[in-house]
Parts: sequence; structure tokens; C-alpha cells
Amino acid sequence: MGLIDTDLSFDPRDPYFPAPGATGVEWALQVFTTTNGYGLDSAGVRLSDDRTHLHADRYAWLGQQLPVDAGSVDVAVTSSGGVLEWSIAVRHEEPIKSVKLLLRGLPAEQLRAGWWAPNTGRGRAHGVNGQRFQLEYPGPDWATPWVAAGTEQSGLVLSVRDPLVRRQILHVHQPPYAPGPITELVHLPMASARSTSYQVPPIRLRPGTDAPTADADLDEHMSFVEQAHGLQPWATRPDVPDWMRRIALVVTLHGQHWTGYVFNTFPQMAEALRFVAQHIEPHRVLAYLPGWEGRYYYAYPQYHPGEDMGGAEGFAALTRSARQLGVRLMPMFGGHGANVVQYPPWERAVLRNDTDRYVELLNRPDWDSDRVGEGDQVFLNPGEPEFRAHLVESISATVRNFGVDAAFLDTLGFWFNDPRHDVFDGYRQLVAELRSRHPELVLAVEGWWDALMSLFPLSQQWYGMDRDLRKPRVLNRYARTTGHLAEGTPGQGSTGVHEKGFLPRPPDVFHEGHIPVVGISDTTLPAQADEVAAICRWAAEHGPA
Repeated sequence: MGLIDTDLSFDPRDPYFPAPGATGVEWALQVFTTTNGYGLDSAGVRLSDDRTHLHADRYAWLGQQLPVDAGSVDVAVTSSGGVLEWSIAVRHEEPIKSVKLLLRGLPAEQLRAGWWAPNTGRGRAHGVNGQRFQLEYPGPDWATPWVAAGTEQSGLVLSVRDPLVRRQILHVHQPPYAPGPITELVHLPMASARSTSYQVPPIRLRPGTDAPTADADLDEHMSFVEQAHGLQPWATRPDVPDWMRRIALVVTLHGQHWTGYVFNTFPQMAEALRFVAQHIEPHRVLAYLPGWEGRYYYAYPQYHPGEDMGGAEGFAALTRSARQLGVRLMPMFGGHGANVVQYPPWERAVLRNDTDRYVELLNRPDWDSDRVGEGDQVFLNPGEPEFRAHLVESISATVRNFGVDAAFLDTLGFWFNDPRHDVFDGYRQLVAELRSRHPELVLAVEGWWDALMSLFPLSQQWYGMDRDLRKPRVLNRYARTTGHLAEGTPGQGSTGVHEKGFLPRPPDVFHEGHIPVVGISDTTLPAQADEVAAICRWAAEHGPA
């Protein structure tokens, strides 16, 4: 992941070039390899008279102290229909790690108003009044590589038309040596396809937007995304069965904590569903089962009904009870997570850093509250065939043996630049193999972004992120979200199997395309029965019929 709290301690002295057709806007380029970062040698640059083509036959160390004969750069800047587009081709003797386009001279008033992505919270903006910030795609803050600065009535748009899922970073700051803000757009090639020559996908700048032109630009961008990733509208996507379109409430039935503490046995889960069914039509309920496999995350990636909750017999009885009521069941699986004790071949699949030097961890939770992260939890790449086959068979066996209706895959919204296996291609193959076996199975995921929605029609909203979006159609047109596992239960706010401990349950507010959630821990029923019933009635009133 990119870092926002580090920077150069000197002026890189990049040569800047005027952008054709955009008065006052200038651009520069930096190229980064696995060995060093480079600017263009100002003495080795040739710019065409019309400013639309640049050729550089030499690099320089950042700061311009030393020229480096290590490759060349060709940049074409075209202007059409009010849009500037950069086409950048770089060659270097060393493997290319990233390429950065730098822009300066963008309208100061628009930059002071701040930047926003389609999934930025309504009324919010990044970098207001020059505050340094960074967005990273794909991830919670940047769901598609399109971003605007300024107000709806007066602004600009910056976007990347990338047909693949690759890291894009937007970083805006004003270092002491710069006369004004510098907007950086960094593109990272996939580490699994790293080479000494690279073509950056088109980077587009549309200055001088008002609300209609910005909206039209976003729609054009999403049309490109639809074509690139096979993203289909919710109304017509074939991986959404009719029952899923009627779901109005997700009920989280917490199972067994990492420590072994049991929140609900399988008979208690069935009893909770019977209570819920008294207050909302049960066919409109999806029951989500984290910790059903035994010790949450400790048992990963081995998935069998936990013995302390009732084992296979108890789980089968739960599925029968749910079926009789009309409630749909969605057990949880780890999309990446594994305990090395439970999965001996973990080293073949573990996520690695981009140069394949060390293991990448998404996080290191302290599950037992000794204030130290556990040492045996790792994250595996579904792009690795053996782990993907294990995950497919684990989910498939649960469907075959118990007839569950959906499967939730944790953490797959997080993207990694693993050099051994393309992680998104692994997601795609995982989904394709599951759909070929179980066409009616609904697949859900933690987090969402544009290409990920092409695979998963349902997601948990990113933890802590606003659901009232600036441009909600980038989500609602394609998929649905529900509340995160870490949303507290009614009453004390227990997060159940999740590591957050206790958090107040947020109030229910209607947002189109968002399915409310209510969690059931060990103390929720009957102590908070009235509140649970009220939540069920609210969901029934506001959800699809």
C-alpha cells in the first residue's frame, strides 16, 4: 500500500511542460523501478512545437544531479472534446515499479474546495484548503479511478481508463519548494507482469466542468468499466436469484469467538430466527453466520460446523429450521485468512510483497486481548491454484451437505500486488468455479469497488465508511450492500466474533440499495427483544417487498 506520511526531503527539480489547451496547467513525469526513482533529464527532452508529443532519451536521478542513460520515455498529450489525455510509454533497464504523472497549475479555487470520488460521503471532500491527502484504488476511499475537484457547479475531473485492476494512487500536496499544489497520479503495473517497458493506461483530465458535464464524464467512465469488467446492472444480472431481490434485512448470528467463547449454539440461532420471523416476513431475511465453523479465524481455512455449537447434526437442524421458516442462510468463509497450524501448505499461497521478499499481512488482530497480535494468522492468495481449489471445495461441500443459499467471503475487497499470482484473476477464477457448480449460490464479500462488483452482487459496506455517497449510482446500479460485521448488536454493542469488542449500533437510515443488519450475540435475546423487533419492522417497512 502507498504511504502518505513519507516524502522527499529535497526538491526533485522535475522539468515541467505546458499542457496543450489548458492555460496555466503544466505536467511532469517520474518513473520508478525496483532500484530507484527517476525524473526526465531536462537536457535530454524534446517537445514538439504544438506541445502534444514529448520524447526523452535519458533519465536523471531525482534532483537532477546525475543524468542516467537507462532508457527512454514517449508521451503523447491529445486534446479532444474538452478532455486532455496522456498516453505514456516508458522503457528502462531496470524493472518498472510505477509511473507518476505530476500536474501543477490546476485552478486554485477548485483545489481549495477539495476533491471527491463518487463514493466519497455526500457533503464531504478530501484536501479542503490545501490539506494533504491520498486516495488509493482499489480500496475503501476510491471505488473507481475517477475523481473530481471543486464544486458540482465549477470543477475538474481526473480519471484513468484502465482495462485491468491495477493500483492507482492520487496524492495531492504542496511541498515547501513548490509555488502551488502538486497533484500526483501514480500508476502501478502488476508485480506479476513487471517488465522493463510499459504502457500506462490513458490518464484523462477534463477541466472546466459543471454538474452536467461531470456527471456525463462519470457515466462515460462507468460505461468503460462495464465493458472492461463485464459489470452488469442489478436489475438484469444473472447471479442474483429472485429471492435475493426481496431481502430486506440481514441477521448476523454470531457463533464462536477465536477464544472459544460461544455466543450462540445452532439451536439458539434457530430460536433467534423464529423470533425474527414474528416481526418481518421470513422470506425477506438473510441470516449471516460468522464463526459457524468453530473458533472464528483460528479454524480458518477448515470449514466444518463447530462442535461446541452442535456440530454437523446441529447445523443440519438449523438449516432445516431456516428452510421451514423461509429464511436464507449465508455462512462466512475467509477469502484470504488462514491459521498456519490449520493449513500446512500456507507458504505456497501466502500473499507476498511486490518483490517477493516477505509475507504481506492485511492486519494482525489481537484476538485474546493480551494486547499483542497473534503470530499464526496469515493471508493467502486465491490466485494460487491449490488454495483456491481448497476454498472452492470447502464452500461447495457446505452447499452440498447443508443446502445453504449464499456464501460470504471475508476480506476479498482488499487488493494485493502479489508477484506470484494476480490476486483479482484468482477472485475471478474462484467465482467462476463456484458458479459452475452452484449457479443459484449468492456470493457476498467484504468491501466493494467497480470490478469487484462484477463478481459479487452483495457486499458489506467498508467498515467505518459513509453509506450516503456523492454519486450512489456507481454502487446501486450494479450491487447491494449491507452493514459490516463490526456493527454492534442492540444493547451493549457487542461486535460478537469480530475483534472490535463493543461499538454502538448505528441508527437505521434509509439509503437506496443498502440492506440493514441486526446482530444477535449471547445477550441480545431476550434482553433487547423489543429493539430487535423494532429493527425488523423498520426493515420490513423500508425494504423491497
